[in-house]
Formats: sequence, C-alpha cells, structure tokens
Amino acid sequence: MKERIEIVDFQKEAKRRQRKAKIQSTLNSVGKWIGNNKEMILILGPAALGTTTAGIKAVSKHVSQGKEKKLKENYCYDRSLGHYWKLRRELTNSEWVEIDRRKNNGERLADILEELKVLK
Repeated sequence: MKERIEIVDFQKEAKRRQRKAKIQSTLNSVGKWIGNNKEMILILGPAALGTTTAGIKAVSKHVSQGKEKKLKENYCYDRSLGHYWKLRRELTNSEWVEIDRRKNNGERLADILEELKVLK
C-alpha cells in the first residue's frame, strides 16, 4: 500500500486562516451592531433600499444605452437578408445618403458597403 504525501504551503495556509478569522470577526461585529441599532435600521433601511434600487436602475439603463449605441455605430442591418454587416467605423451622413440613394436604385446593401470599403 502506497502512502500519500501531501505538501502544504504553510504561509498560504496561515494567510487563509487569517482572512477567514478577519471575515468572521467582521461578521460578528456587524451582527452586534445590527442588534444594538434595530430602531435606526427600521427607519433608514427602506430609504437605503429605495436609493440603492434607483441607483442600480440608472446604471443598468446607462450601460444598456451604451451597448445599443455601440451596436448602431458598428453594425448595419440589411433588411432584405435579415443580416447585420460589421463595419470598420461609423458611417458618415454623406455615406448614409449615398447608401439610401443606391438602395433605391436596386443595388444590394452588401455590394454598396463593399464598394465604400467600410466592411470589416
């Protein structure tokens, strides 16, 4: 029967125990503070929760608007194919006007973007 030898890094183990003890002491002190300040928590808790919720909504809205803006700048949707074309850069107004004019003449969007050299 073979014996299994385990190598333990004592410094890492000591640091892990210190972190665990620090977290436990923090949790204990928070629990004591909550026990001593129940009235204040009942008064301020709902306000803090409402403020946090409003902040989260504002940040998530800002992030989603940024993602949507990036998509509009970096992709061009082809309705005939139901396909997005990835662009090298944002198209200028004059390029959009030319694209609309050429699409009205019956050209394919993929061919137009290829000739303008804006496809990635």
